[in-house]
Formats: sequence, structure tokens, C-alpha cells
Amino acid sequence: MIADDLEPDDALARVLAACTPLPGERRGLFAARGRVLAEALHARWSLPGADVSTMDGWAVRAADLSAETSEVVLAVAGESAAGHPSPSHLQPGQAARISTGAVLPPGADAVVAQEDTARRGDRLYIDLARAGAVRPGHFVRRAGSDLAAGAAILAPGTALRAGDLALAAGGGHADVLVHRAPRAAVLCTGDELVDIGCPPGHGQVVSSNGLMLACQAAAAGAEVRDLGRVRDEPEALRRALADAASAADVVLVSGGISVGDHDLVWPTLLALGAEPIFRRVRLRPGRPLAFARLGAALLFALPGNPASTFVGFELFARPALRRLGGHLQPDLPRRRVVLAGPAEGAGRRTHCVRARLVDGRAEPLPSQVSGALTSLRACDLLVLVPPGPGLPAGAEAWALVLSDAGAL
Repeated sequence: MIADDLEPDDALARVLAACTPLPGERRGLFAARGRVLAEALHARWSLPGADVSTMDGWAVRAADLSAETSEVVLAVAGESAAGHPSPSHLQPGQAARISTGAVLPPGADAVVAQEDTARRGDRLYIDLARAGAVRPGHFVRRAGSDLAAGAAILAPGTALRAGDLALAAGGGHADVLVHRAPRAAVLCTGDELVDIGCPPGHGQVVSSNGLMLACQAAAAGAEVRDLGRVRDEPEALRRALADAASAADVVLVSGGISVGDHDLVWPTLLALGAEPIFRRVRLRPGRPLAFARLGAALLFALPGNPASTFVGFELFARPALRRLGGHLQPDLPRRRVVLAGPAEGAGRRTHCVRARLVDGRAEPLPSQVSGALTSLRACDLLVLVPPGPGLPAGAEAWALVLSDAGAL
């Protein structure tokens, strides 16, 4: 049975219950950036593969530097450079030139920094007063100290960033199994809409919600197909919705979901055989927000006012896209904030107050009108004002940190 007038948390729970991570596909490491790992990775070899120097200097035997003198003299015997290991075994009383990252010659067990030595011909003079105690392992990075062969590298569910991909490469992997990116189709409805770049006539508005949704969906990891706008005409809307659902995992529709005579999205979905999941949410802005399954696609019908579309996507569609993409924590991070100014309540509904972070406090933006594009500019946070009259300046509240404000 369809649910109606849900609390936001209940609506989100139903959204996530309908989402299953998409199957995996094998991608090269660069192409896998930002995607979510669908397999466990283990090191195929040790890293580093041998004892290597962490300094430019001289490979030595620590036992040769234990004399109770201020200076030790050793015979120069070869060199080990990065990529060109020395094949010669270091004998007692010898030192080999070594560069950072080079393999220690056989027989060596320590490195003395270049600045603590002086070379004269085939003799190396080591200033022990400067070098200090040189014991086995001095300035040496041991084999396997970073990764041991067979060690776990990355777990399934890891969202792959640059450091993760470098670790996978260092551990022997040229490609990885990642969850497929969700495909999102964006559609805007309304006779009043004109294309971006076209001057609106009397009673018309630029169709900016499609661009906004496409940007939001792409930021959530989706591959986006923007289907433009469709008029408030039943057959045209039916064709557009069917086309959107045929090739998408998620369909994002903006407009036409309220209860007016020209709000045709909901009856058209039912006529297409969609499986409704919920019809409304106790939320401001964005109460007439619906969620359904149309064929194999999940469909979000969002109100047409810009702030309603924006908030509805962030609260429900973004978590759905991220869960489909394999993210273990798909919803926006929450943090406790102190209000820099009063936040209006919305009666019996939760009010998502658009705010920005200023000097560590949440400052509600001047306009909270759902139809105002300016209410979205410089928006860092969605402050969750519980049902009731609102909250005064200085009160604490939970806020959702928007992805564009990740540095917060």
C-alpha cells in the first residue's frame, strides 16, 4: 500500500530499502576514480620488495661504526642507485654510495647520510659526532614494511580516491572491480518553461531545474542524461516518462507533482503501471514529493519550485544514487550547528533551512522562499528545524552538510 505524508527519515528509509548496489565492472585504475570498490584487494607482492635507503648517502655495515672514536674511515666499494642495485657484497670495512630509494647492497644493514661524511679518493670519512649512533636499520626502509605480500589493501565499499588507487597500483593491481555508476535521466515538466538562453515571455520561466539536477546527480556519481523539458500534455508526458525509465536506473522529474489540474505526473505514472512507494513527505520545502518504481527504474517526482527540487534531491535522490553506486554511507553527513540567526519553523513539518557557515555558525540565508533561486546561492548546509514554531539565534540544531561544502 502506498505511504502518504511520511516523516523525512521514514521516507529516506523507504528509498534506501528500494536500492541495491549495482553490479560490478572491471575498470582501469584511472577510470575507477570516485567509484566504489566491489571486491577485496590484497597485495600481490611486498612493498618495498627489498630493504631500501631513505637517504642519499652511504650503505654501510653498522658493526663497522661501533668504534669509540669520532671518525671512521671505510673503503669505497661501488654504488647502488635507484633502479640499479649493486650486485657486489659489501665486505667488512667497506661503504657503497647509495641514493634514496635504492636497494641496500648485500651485506649492508644501515645508511649514513651524505652530509655526515667526506670522501677523499677511495676513502670515506664518517663523522660519528654528526651521524650519531648508527645501528642496523638506520635510514633503511625494510622490505615489506609498507605492505607484506598477501596483506589486505582495500575493502569492498571503499570509495576510491587518489591515495587508494596509488596503493592498489603499488600492490600489483592494474584494474579493479567497481560498482557500475548509476544512470540518471533528468526531465522537467511545464508549459511555462523555456530553454536556457531564451528570454522568457510573459508568464514563462527559464528551465533551470534540469541543469541543477544534472549537476547534483553528476556530483553524486551518476552518468546523466538530460532529456530537457516536456509540455503539460498527457501523451507527450507518457512518452517522455517511458523513454526516461527505459534506459535509466533513476529518473528525476521536476514539476507537475502537486494536485492542480495541470499537475499530470502522478496520474501519468499510475497509467504507465508504476509501483508507487510514497506520495508526500512532511517537509518544507518539498512536501508534494513522490517516489515510485517505473519498470526497472526508480523515479523521484520532485516539486517544480527550485528550492523544493534542490532539497528533495539532496535528502532522497542523492542517497539513492550513492547506494546504487555501492557507497556504504549514502546520505549526507550530519553535524551539530549553532544558529547565527533565527530559523523559521514550518508548523507540523520539518523545515530544511538553507544556510551558510560563517565563523563556525549556521547563518540562515535571507530568503527561504521555495521559488527563489537566490535561496540556493552560497548554501553550505540544510539546517533541520523540527516541527514547531522555529528556533532562535544561538539554538543548536542538526544540519546536513552539502557535498559542495565538503571542506567544512
